[in-house]
Amino acid sequence: MIAHPRVYLDQLDPAQAEDVYRASLRILEGTGLAVQSGDAVRILSDAGARVDRGRVRFSPDILERLVARAPRRFTLHARNPARSVEVGGDALLVSPGYGSPSVADARGRRRDATLADFERFAALAGACDAIDITGGLLVEPLDVPAALRPLEITRSLVERSDKPFLGSVAGTAGARESLDLARIVFGAADFGGRAVMLGLVNINSPLRLDERMAEALLAYAAAGQAVLLTPGILMGVTAPVTAVGALAQAVAELLACTALVQAVRPGSPVVIGTGGFGSDLRTGGPGFGRPENALGTVLGAQMARRIGLPFRCSGMVTGSRVPDGRSGYERMMTAMAGWAAGAHVCLQGAGTLDSINSMSYEQFAIDTEIWAYLERLAARPSTDAGALAVDVIAALPVDYLGVEHTMEHLAAEMAAVSLATPKPYDEWLAEGAPDVVSLAGRRLEKLATAGSVQPLDDGIRADLERYVRDRRRALA
Repeated sequence: MIAHPRVYLDQLDPAQAEDVYRASLRILEGTGLAVQSGDAVRILSDAGARVDRGRVRFSPDILERLVARAPRRFTLHARNPARSVEVGGDALLVSPGYGSPSVADARGRRRDATLADFERFAALAGACDAIDITGGLLVEPLDVPAALRPLEITRSLVERSDKPFLGSVAGTAGARESLDLARIVFGAADFGGRAVMLGLVNINSPLRLDERMAEALLAYAAAGQAVLLTPGILMGVTAPVTAVGALAQAVAELLACTALVQAVRPGSPVVIGTGGFGSDLRTGGPGFGRPENALGTVLGAQMARRIGLPFRCSGMVTGSRVPDGRSGYERMMTAMAGWAAGAHVCLQGAGTLDSINSMSYEQFAIDTEIWAYLERLAARPSTDAGALAVDVIAALPVDYLGVEHTMEHLAAEMAAVSLATPKPYDEWLAEGAPDVVSLAGRRLEKLATAGSVQPLDDGIRADLERYVRDRRRALA
C-alpha cells in the first residue's frame, strides 16, 4: 500500500463539487436508473424509491438516507491475517489487471489467454509486494468453458495467493460459487461478519443496471461482502462529452447502486469509482491512458470524499499495445493521478496494455517498478537530527560516499529499483544493449518468488477440491 499525500489534488472548488452532486440528485429524481432485475426493483421499491416499468427514481431524502448507511472505511480480510488491508483509509491499495481476454508478448502480438496464464498472474500477484489485492478476472481463460470460469478462477486465486481477492460477477451462479469457496477457506457461513472479497459490479451507462450485474450485486450485498461499483462512462459516447456532465451522470449511477446495496443489507461495504471515463472520439472507443482518464480519477475521488465513500480508480493504464514510451508516460500519469487524488483502490494496477484488452508479463514487472517509484515519492520524510545531518555537514567530508551516516540511512532513503540499470555504457553495450522490456522479462522469475504465500490447510484444500469436483460434474 502507498500512503496518500498530505494534501489531495482537487480540480473543483467546494461550490462546484456541490453543483455536481446536486445535478446527480436531480438526475436520479427525474430520470432515474433502469434496473433489469425484478428482485432489485422490489427491494428498492420497499425502501421507498418510486418505480415505473423498471425505472427507479429516488427522492433526495430517501437516497441520502440509504447511502449514509455505507461505511466510510472497512477492513478487507485475507486468509492470511497479515495480508488484510483497510479500504478507505489514508493509503492506496493496488490490484492487477482485470478482464483482459488476451496475453501480449514483448512486441505486442496477442494470443488468447489460458487458465495457465491466469494461474501464473495469480501467483505473481500473490508473491509481489507491490500488489495488495490479488485481483479477480486477471485474464479471461478462454480455454475453459464459460460456465466453469468462475469456479476455476476463484479456486486459483485462493490457492496461489493469501491476499484479499475479487470474486466472480457472472450473475447469481458465479457469485454464489465464489462465495461458497470463500466460506470453505474462511470456515464460516457468514464469514464471521467480515468482508473477505470484493465483487466488481459494472453499471451499463447511461443509467442502466443489467440483470446479470444486479444479481451479482444482490448476492454479495446479502452476504455482507464488499461491492465495488463502476459506471461505464465514456465521454461523448455513453455520457456527456463535458467532464462535469459525465461526472454528474457517473455519480448518479454510483449513488443509485450504493442505495441498492444498502437496501439489501445496511452497512454492507461499498467502493465507488471511475474506470475509463475518457474516450477516443476518433474511434468511439475507450480512452485508457488519455488525460481525461486521469482527470476522471481526480474528479471522481473528490466527489467520493463529498459523498463519504471509498474510491477506486483505473491507474497504470495505457492505450499502447506494447510496453513502450507511450505506455510509460500514460501509466505514470494515470497512476500519479490516482495517488495524488487520494484513491483507495487501484484496479488495472499491473500488466494491462491496449486499453485493458491484453495483459503482458513484461509490463507487469515494469509496473512493479513504477509503483516502487511512487512509493518512494509518497514516503514522508523525518526532520529529526539524524535526518537533517547538521553535524555530518559540519564535518565537511570530501564526499559522503564513505561516511557512516550514509551507510546508516542508505536503505531507507534510496528506492530499491532494479530495471534502471547502473551499468556503464560499454558494459551495457557489450551485453547487447538490453532495454527495460528485456530486463523486465528476465526479472519475472525473481518476481514470482519475491514473497511467501501461506499454504492452505490440508483439510481446507481437500474441501475446496471436493467442491470444485462436484461443481464440474454438475456443470458438465
